[in-house]
Amino acid sequence: MDSLFGLHFHAYDPQAIKANEHARTLVVTDILLFITDALLCGTFFRYGNITRCHTCLAKLYRTAYITFESTGALQNIDPTWGVLCGGHCLRVCPASFSPDQCTKRCAHVALLAGFLCGTIAVDLAEIADEISAKSINVPFSMNSYNPKPYAYCHFTSETAMENAKSISYALKNVGLTWHSPDKVTSLCHRCGHPNCNPNRCSSSSRPNRFARPWQSNDKLRALYNKHLPPSNPAL
Repeated sequence: MDSLFGLHFHAYDPQAIKANEHARTLVVTDILLFITDALLCGTFFRYGNITRCHTCLAKLYRTAYITFESTGALQNIDPTWGVLCGGHCLRVCPASFSPDQCTKRCAHVALLAGFLCGTIAVDLAEIADEISAKSINVPFSMNSYNPKPYAYCHFTSETAMENAKSISYALKNVGLTWHSPDKVTSLCHRCGHPNCNPNRCSSSSRPNRFARPWQSNDKLRALYNKHLPPSNPAL
């Protein structure tokens, strides 16, 4: 029976339904805990109607799986690697990408360091545009949950990255320096300069306190617990 009272019947194929949804889904990473679902969906709504938004915790960040009404939304966002949301850069990648395609987006990365306290991605938007960075992510401290004084800049090629590194930049009259990602541990967590002792760092007059586990930060713990699945016990 093909129809009944004007209704048409189709074979139920759960795999086809899942594949269709997968083709309309965008993976969004580096979502800070204080970015609300309303702000997140409002940011991506401009690319197309959203039918579903599912998030999960990834350490002290969240990852979102945003499903659009049509694949056209992903075609609109395909050339984009990073989207500003609340002043912070969220990295994006279609769920249909292969592991190799995802890896290519992390193949050419450089550190830009030396920011003043409180600098976030939106403050670097002009620099990101000048150096043709596809995304520019300022990581947050796992203890204080404040922005670190450096950013990871992602490029499409080695040539684009080297061209960017050949230029000297300054932000708010403070000179910035380029480094490879494997040198991140040599950077001062206060000023972002190499080989600077945080205890004697001139960028801050505040005493250097011992790092505390993030679980001892009441506000941060509350944010984390807010995003825990109901089945998980709160910390």
